[in-house]
Amino acid sequence: MNLYRIRFQTSELQPPPYAHAIELKLELSREKIKYEFELSYLDRDQLTESEILEEGFSLDESVHLRGALGTNWVDFLQNLLKKTEKTFPTEIEESQDYWEVMHENEAFYPKNSGLWKCFVEEFHQAALEQNSLERPLEVQVWRVEPAQTTKYRFLGSFEKREFKLTANNKVVNNFDFGKLNNFLKDYYSGDFIFEKAFESTPKKAGLHVEYGDGMWFLLGEALLVKPSKIISWIESHP
Repeated sequence: MNLYRIRFQTSELQPPPYAHAIELKLELSREKIKYEFELSYLDRDQLTESEILEEGFSLDESVHLRGALGTNWVDFLQNLLKKTEKTFPTEIEESQDYWEVMHENEAFYPKNSGLWKCFVEEFHQAALEQNSLERPLEVQVWRVEPAQTTKYRFLGSFEKREFKLTANNKVVNNFDFGKLNNFLKDYYSGDFIFEKAFESTPKKAGLHVEYGDGMWFLLGEALLVKPSKIISWIESHP
């Protein structure tokens, strides 16, 4: 069996409630990755419940998940392993995160730890989706014009490593999954004027954006962001 164990812990300088540790056990085959994913938050006993809640956390966010992900994840992990340089430090700085990737009888610290952190974060999201703890991404954009309304939907799945755009329920673009983070930065970087958002079907001319909670934000009124950040994505299809 092709077994891996990945252990990660935030640096000693990371305070609670943000400090956490992750252990990921993987069984890799050609068709799938069987996994056991465990996330534990550290040193929260040093804080009061209100201090944890004030930072935007809930009181118990530790998770222990099991499942299996498909070939897209197999390919992603294999490509990451190919471009990983192994290092074997005897100690690390207190400002450094702790890493240990174990395969067979060898344990190493990956030099490209930033890419491994992205891998673990995306794997976490995929496991949450697969275990029905979070829904896949869905963002709607309606372009309301006098003659017609075009209904766009951006659909992103970490479990399947898919990111696509539909227009009036027809797929018009299958993006490279790696572009999803850029999309999220563009679509969530604006100022949201919640008192101007609404739940009813958009009718006013313009671009209306909905983020999965039923609330619509009209670009330029309820959503203040550079228009090109919204428009460039819906005009990216052939």
